[in-house]
Order: sequence, then C-alpha cells, then structure tokens
Amino acid sequence: MSNEGVKINIGSFRSRLPTPSNRIRTSGNRLPGAPVSKAVGSVGRLPHPTATRSLAPLKAPPALNSEQVIDLRSSQKSMKPVRPPKPNLNQGALRSSSRGVSNTSVPSSKMNRGSGSPGSSRRDSDSFDEDGTKTPKLSPFHKPGAKGHSSIRARIRVRGGRPVMQGFANIGAVFGTTKGDDLHPQIIRMARKSGQLNLSNRGMAEVPDKVYHINEMDAEEAKKMTMNMSMDGSDDDRWWEQTDLTRLYLSSNQLNSISPKISNLLSLQILDLSDNCLTALPSTFGDLTCLHRLNLSHNRLEDLPAGLFLLPDLRSLQLDHNNLTTLSEDLGNLSVLEYLDVSCNSLMELPLSIGYLQRLAKLNASENQIKELPAEIGDCFALSQLDLNHNQLLALPDSIGNLRKLEQLYLRHNSVQVLPPLHSCTSLKELHLGNNFIKEMDAEQLGHLKGVSVLDLRDNQINDIPDEITLLQGLERLDMTNNNLSTLPYHIGLLPHLKSMPLEGNPMRLIRRDIIQRGTVQLLKYLRSRVSAPINTFPGFENTPADTNLLMENRSIPDKYQMRNTQTMAYNEKAAEIPDQLFENASDAEVRTVDLSKNQLTKVPDKLEMLARHVSEIMLGLNRLTFLPTWIGSFHRLQFLDLQGNQLSDLPTDLAELLYLREINISANRFEQIPACIYEMAQLEILFAADNRIDLLYVEGLLKLKRLATLDLHNNNIDFVPPPMGNMTQLRSLQLHGNPFRVPRRAILDKGTREILDYLRTRIVDE
Repeated sequence: MSNEGVKINIGSFRSRLPTPSNRIRTSGNRLPGAPVSKAVGSVGRLPHPTATRSLAPLKAPPALNSEQVIDLRSSQKSMKPVRPPKPNLNQGALRSSSRGVSNTSVPSSKMNRGSGSPGSSRRDSDSFDEDGTKTPKLSPFHKPGAKGHSSIRARIRVRGGRPVMQGFANIGAVFGTTKGDDLHPQIIRMARKSGQLNLSNRGMAEVPDKVYHINEMDAEEAKKMTMNMSMDGSDDDRWWEQTDLTRLYLSSNQLNSISPKISNLLSLQILDLSDNCLTALPSTFGDLTCLHRLNLSHNRLEDLPAGLFLLPDLRSLQLDHNNLTTLSEDLGNLSVLEYLDVSCNSLMELPLSIGYLQRLAKLNASENQIKELPAEIGDCFALSQLDLNHNQLLALPDSIGNLRKLEQLYLRHNSVQVLPPLHSCTSLKELHLGNNFIKEMDAEQLGHLKGVSVLDLRDNQINDIPDEITLLQGLERLDMTNNNLSTLPYHIGLLPHLKSMPLEGNPMRLIRRDIIQRGTVQLLKYLRSRVSAPINTFPGFENTPADTNLLMENRSIPDKYQMRNTQTMAYNEKAAEIPDQLFENASDAEVRTVDLSKNQLTKVPDKLEMLARHVSEIMLGLNRLTFLPTWIGSFHRLQFLDLQGNQLSDLPTDLAELLYLREINISANRFEQIPACIYEMAQLEILFAADNRIDLLYVEGLLKLKRLATLDLHNNNIDFVPPPMGNMTQLRSLQLHGNPFRVPRRAILDKGTREILDYLRTRIVDE
C-alpha cells in the first residue's frame, strides 16, 4: 500500500526520534525478515542496551488519512487520537518512519523538518526531554532599533522561562518600547508593585492611555493571569498585592497636552511634568486630592486651571520657566503650600491672597517684571527664603519687616534705592542687594541687621560706610565691590568674624592700593593698627573692656568650629600674651597642632597644658623663650617640636619621656651642647641644632639614636669631630659646615654625608 497520502508532523515527535546525542537503535527487536534500512542520516550500529524488561515486538502504526496530522505538542497524557482503520504498511517503511527518515514519496521539506540538519525547524520550536518534560525555546534577544534606546547597562537572565533584569537599565531599551508605543507589560507590573512609574526622557508626544488605567486589567491581562495561576503558580500578577500609583514622572518629553483622564489617578502624590511643551492643563486636576508635589516647570503654560488651586494637600508647586503673566487670587486656597517657584515668567505682580499661605517657607519669584510687592507678603510668617532677583522693584513694603523667620533675602538686579525696612527680621542671615541704586547705608537700618553674616552691596552707588557697621557683630562677608568708597572706618577691622571684604572697583584715596591688594586679613590688620580711640567708644563694643591692645589681639581668635575643621590652633600675632579663650576653644575642638610661633612670648602659656591629650605638633619658634616648663614632657603623643629662634640654653630632662618624638628643632638658640634628654628619644629621626654655641659632641649619646637620619650641626663651635661618628651609617644627611674644626677638610664636607662617614671610619683607632 502506498504512503503518499500520509502526513506526519515529525517535528511534534522530535523527542521520540533519534538524535545525534541519544539515538537508540531498535535493530535488536526489528520485525522478522525486515531488512535494516541504510537511510540518509543514520549512523553505524551501536551495541544494544541492556533492557530492564522484555521489549514487545513493534506494531505497525495506524494508517492516517491524507488530511490527518499527529501533533504531540499538546499534553501527552490527555491526548487520545482516534485510530482509523489499520493500513497495510510494510515493515521497512515503519522502521524508516520511526527513525525519522521519511519515505521517498514524502517531499524533501518534510524530511528536513524531521532530520537533525542545520536548517531544521527543530531549533525554533519547543523541545522535549527524554522523560517527556517540555522545555520552551526562548526567542533570541533583539537589539533595539534606531527608535529605541541604545544604552543598556543591565544583564538579562532567564529564570523559570522569564527574563529577569539585574542592575540598572533603561527600561525602554530593555523592553523594546519606543516613542508612541504602548507600555511594556513588565513596566506595568513594576508600576503596580512599587506605585511608581517613570517615563521621563522618552520623547513621547502623548501619554500612553494605559497610564491612566494602570491598575485596570484588560481582557488579555486577565486571561494571562488566570493561565499563570492555574499552570505554574506565578506570583508576577498577584492583584491583591498591587498598590495604587503614587508617583508619576513624565519630565523631559514632548507632551503637548494631558488627558482629563488624569483624574483616574486619585492616589497620586507626586506628579512631574517638567520640561515638556504643555500649553494648558485639564480642569480635572482638582480631582487629584492626594497630590503633594507638582512640577510644571519648563513648559509653555500661559494660564492655570481653577482646579489646580483646589488641591487641599499640595505642598510644593513649581511653575518656573513658563509664560505666565498673572497668578489667580485662588492661590490663597493652597493653605498648606510650603514651596512656590514662579521664577522666569512674565508676572507683573503677585496676588493679594499670597498672605493666606501661612506655611510658605520658600518663595522664588525671580526673573519676572514685578514692580511692587503686596503688603500682604508680610503675613507669610513662615517665610525663610525670599528670592526677588531680576525684577523691577523700587522698594519693599514696610510689612516685610514682620517676617521674623526670614533668613535669606535676595534683591539683586532691581531698582532699590534704600535699604529695606527689616526692623523685626531677627533671624536674617543673608542680605543680597547687589546691582541696585543704593546711595547710602541708613545707620538706623543697620541696627536691625545685627545677626547678618553676609551683606552684599556690590555694584551700587554707596559713598560712605557709617560707623554703625560694627553693630553687625556676626558679619563674615561684606562685599562693597564697584561702589564710590574713598575710605573705610578703621574700627571695621575690629569685627571679630569678618573674613572677606572685597573692595575692587572703588576710588580709594586714603588707603594705599598695595594694602588692599594684600587681601582681607592684611587689610584688617592695617585697619586695627590705625585705631587709637578706646574700643568701647565704637558702636557694638559698648560692653567691651577699654583695653584696646588686648581687644585687637582678640579679634583674630578663631572659634572652635574653625579649629575642628583644620585640627589646628594657630595664633601668630606678635603678641606677648595668648588669650585664654583661644585655649578653651582649642580644647573643645581637640586640636592636633598648636602654632604659637612668631609672637613675643617670654614663657610658654600655662593654658597649653590642657591640650596635652591630643596634640602631636607644637610650634613655639621665633619667640623670646628662655626656658621650657617640665610639663611639656606630658605630651605623650607629641611627634614634632619646634623651638627654633628662642633664647634657650637647656631643656628639661622630662622631655626624655617624649617616646614618640620624631623631629625636634632647637636651631638658633644658645645651647653649648646637645641637651641630654635628646639622647633618650629612641624614635628621633630629625635633629636640627644649627646656629648654636655647641663645642662638644657626646658621640656615645648620638650612637643611641638608631633611627636618626638627619643631623644638622652647622654654624656651631665644634672644634673636633669624633671619628666614631662614622659608625652612624643610618645618617642620610649630616651638616657640619661653619664649624672651626680642621678635619674633615672642607673638600670632604663638600662631597656629602657618605664621604664624611667613610672618612671618619678610617680614622678610628682600635684599642
């Protein structure tokens, strides 16, 4: 009987057909009298495997009609194909079919599907293991096209037949979504789980409709969820664990409009629509009653919907860089608003209802065309930062002085002519009035700025600084650049915290230009040196002792916060005494370095002992010290001690307890020999003893300093160099110039340390 009418879907039998890896020969049980087929694709005969049970003889399969196809891709347990009448097939054909070799009458395309050839469709379909387990074939990952996102920084792995993203990635690139496409199911699932959806910087011209129905399942999603729950127990779509969308980021796109369906997102708390092309907003914005933060900056809005001012819980509203010309009086309905930014618009005025914003802490209305502020601005009692730069203001209302919590006021680039009335702004720290038309500083207004630390008056027309400037005792920066100043009040140098005072662009006549160019520190020193009147006669110093000199020294005392940052207490003021406050601040800051050099001290201040726990470096050089106290030996952490340029002739033996001292400088003193305590400093590496009166070297003591690498003894009275010093081979630098000895000769000294030591060793006489 011919087999031409039989169609067998061999691909569905691929797990049952012999493959190059698990081909099982059935020649041991072939039907009697049937020859072994040598068809294409067969291999040499393999030994028959040992059977665990006797194999039943093969039976001929039932005949198939010409339109019937057997497909085993459905569940094998439940499949019960209807058996048609048995055809009269020969056994050879049966064996050929069972081995995956089609009959000669079957088209070649059918044969290729069943064979293991490279072009077989078996690679593109599911496969079955030997035990019948179905393994799905994953389609290869396709890189996104030109419209997609090209930067992918995540790794995609397959777990349980599903792609899993590890690391950071551009979601649009991973899931192949492009401009205008619907949201990928994985993005939807992530948004439902986290309550956050970020679609920023995707070049979208409109918001996908699915965003407005993010928690609604369509028929396809419902069907898929049902299948997952019934087949593999997947927990990817646990609808009972989904959360409402609370954060939606749509910034940096090309959106022209927002659908009124935005009102569907009733749980939305943060909405970012910045950097788009919006010209209007839907009236349904008022339905977003849970909205806390709304960012509409960098758009083309000319008007705002009335519903926006009905949001009861809105706390942050950003409207900067739009085309707004007015703000509705309904702005006052936003009673819990804390941050409002309307900068870079075309506003002519602010609404009177702004006074109802009792919680407003920051208001930015810079770069507009505002000419006058409403008096109601003084009712914003919580306002701490007010930015009105780049407007057309001529003055501020008197009610601005009611802002007791105001800390920063920016009024640069306006037309202000006098200082604003800040009579009750006791918290004010920064006042920026640069680039205005102020001609004088009202002494009465300066009295209300005692807490100001930054006063910017650059690019004005100020002719004189009043004496009341010293009422600003907390002033740290005073910018008077590009004004009409010809001189400065000398007592301005007494301000205790002033660190910066730029004066460029002023026609100074009574202060030399070179003094100004030295910087603020040197300028203040010069001004202090010109003060002759008692210090308590100047404004702000009424309760200060009348000792002018002491006060001038105290002006340079750094506070403990500065010391804590630098870990250094430095006071180099040519002072005869050091203020006690300096040591108290240093103790609180736990400084590591003490620098009292370049003063006129005749003795070490007793207060220095209170720093013994933490100090590792002490610099007392260039003073007038004649002795050191014994308690210096209690600085057990000390590693560096500078005593150069004093009048010392000896050191206390207690310094031998400085076990960690690595460097000591006793140059330019009156020592006649190296102090004995130095020989006990086992960790000493550097010893400077130049420019003294040393005439004798105790070589046995020097040999005890095994770590000594630098020894400077030049310009002393040494008339003999002991040859055993040549055994100090650890020395890297030995300076002996300027002494009266004859040997080693000058020529040897010029050759360096190694030649000197070699020469000294040659002169050692064995006893």
